[in-house]
Amino acid sequence: MPAVKKAYKIKARDVTIAVCAFLATVIGIRASDGLLSKNKDAIGACPPEMAYVLSAEGGFCVDIYENSLGPDCPFPSPNNQAESRTNIEEEGCLPVSEKGRMPWVNISQSQASLACRKAGKRLPANSEWQAAALGTPDKQSGWSGNDCQVNFNWENQPGAAGAGKNCVSSSGAHDMIGNVWEWVDETASEGKYNGRELPGQGYVASADENGVANLTSEDPDPNYYDDYFWIKKQGIRGVARGGYWENQSRAGQYSVYLVSLPSFAGIGVGFRCVK
Repeated sequence: MPAVKKAYKIKARDVTIAVCAFLATVIGIRASDGLLSKNKDAIGACPPEMAYVLSAEGGFCVDIYENSLGPDCPFPSPNNQAESRTNIEEEGCLPVSEKGRMPWVNISQSQASLACRKAGKRLPANSEWQAAALGTPDKQSGWSGNDCQVNFNWENQPGAAGAGKNCVSSSGAHDMIGNVWEWVDETASEGKYNGRELPGQGYVASADENGVANLTSEDPDPNYYDDYFWIKKQGIRGVARGGYWENQSRAGQYSVYLVSLPSFAGIGVGFRCVK
């Protein structure tokens, strides 16, 4: 009899373990289903011109294409900062995210921020830009017309949004590498970013969670796709990401440009918005 009781206790314990494991599995599946459902709801909440990006800080929507000028802007191709200012001051002039349109350039970082706010959006933070760019093919050579424009490999410089059909991130955002640099809503002051001293100019050898270099090298690093880090450590510098049409392998998802003042406007720098 004692042996029988012992065997019974062992079987009862096994049944208890099995039941607990089953319940844990069911709870996990339900939690996963709930997360997927919420994720689908979030994806559906993005406007049609925006893609959903899942990130550690929470999901957000990003413009699928580099922003262009809407049809009600007085200067459809601004040649300078003054013309961009006139566009922003025009009530019906809004930035748009549409395939085939030319990117809005000759716009400063502060102006790009205003343009996004006017459209009910905002410039992305470094971490958001990085999350949206991940998965974009970051080739080191052999660029064709279907790839990201980093070597004059599209018909025009800058080129029309979405011209390189392969230049798309895992989240569905196009042209985040090359074509034009993209302003983000961040600055560095006296060579420091988020309180830390930034490295000197060079190829990215290590980067933080925001995609900003914390170590550079004289030699290209294939772990960071030969991407490059540009910096001037004097004064306040606006942050632009991704590279532009002639940076070749130095353009990429880890490429950061910390050279221009936030007031700078040029033909090689544009923007996109998030919300």
